Amino acid sequence: MRKQLTLDTQAASVPAEALSVPVLVRLSTGNFDFLSAKEDGSDIRFVAEDDTTALKFHVERFDKANELVFVWVQVPKLAAGNATQHIWLYSGNPKAEPVADSNTSYDAQQLLVYHLSEAQGLPQDATVNGNHVSQANLVYVPGGLVAGAAKLAGDGGMVVGSAALQAAKELTFSAWIKPQQPDGELLALGGLTLRLVAGVPVLAVNGVETRSAAPVAINEWHHVAVTVGQGVALHVDGKSVAAAAGTLTSAASMRIGGSLVGEIDEVQVSTVVRSAAWLAAQVESQGQAGRLVKYGEDKTTSGGEGTSYFTTTMNNLTVDGWVVVIICVFMFFIAIWVMVSKAMLLARAEKANEAFAEAFGKMSRGLAELDDVASSHTGQMDKLATMLDAFKHSPLYRIYHVGVTELKHRFPAAGGEQGLPVISSRSFNAVRASLDTQLIREGNRLNKGMVLLTIAISGGPFLGLLGTVVGVMITFAAIAAAGDVNVNAIAPGIAAALVATVAGLGVAIPALFGYNYLTTRIKTVSNDMHVFVDEFVTKMAENYGG
Repeated sequence: MRKQLTLDTQAASVPAEALSVPVLVRLSTGNFDFLSAKEDGSDIRFVAEDDTTALKFHVERFDKANELVFVWVQVPKLAAGNATQHIWLYSGNPKAEPVADSNTSYDAQQLLVYHLSEAQGLPQDATVNGNHVSQANLVYVPGGLVAGAAKLAGDGGMVVGSAALQAAKELTFSAWIKPQQPDGELLALGGLTLRLVAGVPVLAVNGVETRSAAPVAINEWHHVAVTVGQGVALHVDGKSVAAAAGTLTSAASMRIGGSLVGEIDEVQVSTVVRSAAWLAAQVESQGQAGRLVKYGEDKTTSGGEGTSYFTTTMNNLTVDGWVVVIICVFMFFIAIWVMVSKAMLLARAEKANEAFAEAFGKMSRGLAELDDVASSHTGQMDKLATMLDAFKHSPLYRIYHVGVTELKHRFPAAGGEQGLPVISSRSFNAVRASLDTQLIREGNRLNKGMVLLTIAISGGPFLGLLGTVVGVMITFAAIAAAGDVNVNAIAPGIAAALVATVAGLGVAIPALFGYNYLTTRIKTVSNDMHVFVDEFVTKMAENYGG
C-alpha cells in the first residue's frame, strides 16, 4: 500500500523556503490501514516526490491497539507556496525490515530533541548527539500535544549540559507549552532567559528585555521559540513577535521549564539560527490545526489503481466494528438456514396434507380405515395405499393417527371396530383432549426456530447501531489524540463505523420478509389442522356416538 502526502505550504502559510525540516506525520484509523501494517510498524517507509529517494524518518510512537502513529520525517526541502509538493508513505510489506532511525532523522545542526514520550526515567535525546537530560523534576503525561508530554510543577524543570552547547555561537530553542499559571521560567542559558510574566513571553539577554505584545492563553498549547545569532528574536505560534540586539553568552548547561507550572512537549535546540519558515513549518505540522500535511487515499503498488470504496471502508473498520459485523454475518446465515429449512418443511407439509385430505375424504366406513391400511401396507396395493408414503410429512395425518389410536384403545377387546361400536361421552372427551394435545405439538413443530428470525429482526439493527456508535466514538477519540481534523481523517472512520449498521440492517431486512412470508404459510397450515380436528370429532360423534 502507498499513500500520497501533500505538503501544503500555501495553506500552512510557510513564508519562504525551508531546508532540513522534520515534519510530523500523524496516522490514525481515519487515514492509515492498520490491518495491513505490521504489528511494530517496521514496514513503514517514506519516499520523496520522485518516488525513488528514500527519506529519513523515525517513529515516536506506534500504538496499533489504539491505532495511532506519530512519525518524524526529514524533508530536505520545503518550498514556500508550492501546494503540489508531495511525499509518499509506503506500508503493508510483510517482508520489510526496520529502517526507522532517529539518529539520522535530523541535520547536523540539531543539538537535541526531547519528545518526552518516555514512560519513566529522565528525558532522552532523540538525536545522535545523546544530550540526555541530567536532572529533572517532572511527571510524564501519556496524552500530550504530540504523543506524550511532561508535566512540570515549577520546581526545577529539566537541566541538560553539553560541550557543544558551550561552544555554540548561535542557538534556536523551541518548545510547546501549556501553562497552568501565568508566570514561570521557560528557559535559562547563561545570560539568556525566557519566561512568562502575567502570561506574556518575555525574552531577556544580559538583563535587556524584549517581550511579546500579547499574552498566551492559559491551559492551551502554544509554540514558543527563541533564536540567537546576530541579534535575538522571539517567536510565538510561528510568528515573530519581538526582536532585539544581543549575542549568545556561552554556558555549560541549560535549564528548561525551571519554574513553569504546566505541560511541555517537543523541546528542540539547534546550534544555528533557524529561519522563520522553518519554525512556521514546525508549528503547522505539529500543532492541532495540522494544516501542513494533507493525507491522500491508499493505493496499491502492484495494480497501479486505487482501492475501491468498499475496500477502503473495510480497511478502516475498527476491532469492535469487525466483532459486530462477524456476529451479524453469523446471524444472517442462521436466519437464512431457518428460512430455507422452514420453507422446505412447510412445502412438504402442505403437499402431504393435500394427499391426506384427499384420502381422508374417500373413506367409506369407520375412522380407523385409513390407519389400518397405513399400518398393514400389505396385499393388494390400491390407489389409497400408494399414497401413504406421502403422509409421513403431513401434520393432519399425525393428528389423525393419534385420534385413531385413542379410539382403538376404547374398542371392544375382540379387536377391530366390530361393526362400529359405541363409545361413551367420557371417551369422546379423552380422544378430543389427545387431538388438542397433538395439535399443539404440531403447531410447536411448525413454529420451531421462528424465534431466531425475530431475534435477527429486532436485535440486528440495535447491534449494528451499537457498533456504529462505538466506532464513531473511537474515530473521534483517535482524531482528537492525533490532532488531525481534516475531512480525509474523519470520513473513512465514519464510513467504516456505519458498516456495522449496514450489517445489522442486512440481517434484519431479509429476516423480516422471510418471517412474514413463513408466518402466513404457518397460519394456513395451522388453520387446516384446526378444521381437521373439528371434522374428526364430528365424524367420530357420527360413527361412534350412542
